[in-house]
Amino acid sequence: MPVSAESPLTRLTSDPRWIAHSNTMNAAFSKLDQVQLSEIRIWRAEFLAPITKFSRICLYFFSGPDFLYADTFYPDCNTYVLVSLEPVESISELQSVPPASLQNTLQNIEVSLNTLLNFGYFETQDLREYSQRSQLKGILPIIFVFLARTGKEILNVDYKSLGQGGPRGVKVTFLDPVTGTQKVLYYFSADLSNDGLTRNSAVLRFCNSLGPTNSVLKAASYLLHQNGFSVARDYLLRASASILQDDSGIPLRYCSLGKWTLRFFGTYTGPINLFKSFYQPDLRQYYATSSPKPLTFGFGYQYNRQDATLILAVRR
Repeated sequence: MPVSAESPLTRLTSDPRWIAHSNTMNAAFSKLDQVQLSEIRIWRAEFLAPITKFSRICLYFFSGPDFLYADTFYPDCNTYVLVSLEPVESISELQSVPPASLQNTLQNIEVSLNTLLNFGYFETQDLREYSQRSQLKGILPIIFVFLARTGKEILNVDYKSLGQGGPRGVKVTFLDPVTGTQKVLYYFSADLSNDGLTRNSAVLRFCNSLGPTNSVLKAASYLLHQNGFSVARDYLLRASASILQDDSGIPLRYCSLGKWTLRFFGTYTGPINLFKSFYQPDLRQYYATSSPKPLTFGFGYQYNRQDATLILAVRR
């Protein structure tokens, strides 16, 4: 992306390798916006916007660095909380990074973004390999890419931990030029399994202090289907004003109709082969009897919109 003439980074943008990187990234994000994000914006204006007025908090467990989709679905929120295992590291001054290492880092960012830009979700292995190879470690460089690509202006970056021995994280304060408001993005590196939350539940206490949330679950590896993640599952069911998810999120059997209004979109053909053991017959029955509206975009593991599953649960 262009930088100002007085920026110390301007000299780097004349490097042919940077120009090639720029062209690749511009093309990839342009395609993503055209076939995916623009369609999500149309959908959210009709179905999600009326709901978010009850909460301006977006909570995204198992997110990786995916601020992009959080912002696209929830542009009206003023606080975003992303939680996953990927680590937080401070970012070096780019002028101090050797040119060869910087070029390698740009290539690693492209590789780490490839799955999300083409299929709509991150692969944990891609992120882990990126962080190991890159001169810029941790999850922040990718979060910064998404902040920049969505037009945000970063005002402040504050590295923080939730208490002594608590999850390490970061607080990014930024300006949203669309709304003209100052917003906050929190990212915490935390183990959301029962074992992890039993050892340290600081991240849940922090989220609880924010009030009711708009929670999103996307390509969550069906972890919340498993007994070892019941604490996180129960927390989301207790703390959320709404939950937007694919079938890899909270199983339908936990969403009591007395507490939730459920809307279904797209279709349900079952999980991809890697997760086929998490097929939900009751969800298939809901889709067969509720005549859900079709989707014009992919979601979660089903990037093909004809196969995508989207469930919106709103607390009664």
